[in-house]
Amino acid sequence: MSSVHRLPTFEQRHNIIRRDMLRYARSFPPGAERNQRRQIALSLRALFKNKEWLNAHTWEGAKLLTDHPSPSPVK
Repeated sequence: MSSVHRLPTFEQRHNIIRRDMLRYARSFPPGAERNQRRQIALSLRALFKNKEWLNAHTWEGAKLLTDHPSPSPVK
């Protein structure tokens, strides 16, 4: 039986990044540095839920925008 190595989907990759940041934050003792890492994870969560930001800042979003070009402006 062959094993298939699949890349995680777009949403799964972002969840992995956020999850790893939270795990990294937990490796610090309670205090300012740990809180800063948790804030980064919360900020990433907010960005990853924002479809406009994702379309502007990711390859997948750029692909979506180029696959469906907007109509040219009327002159």
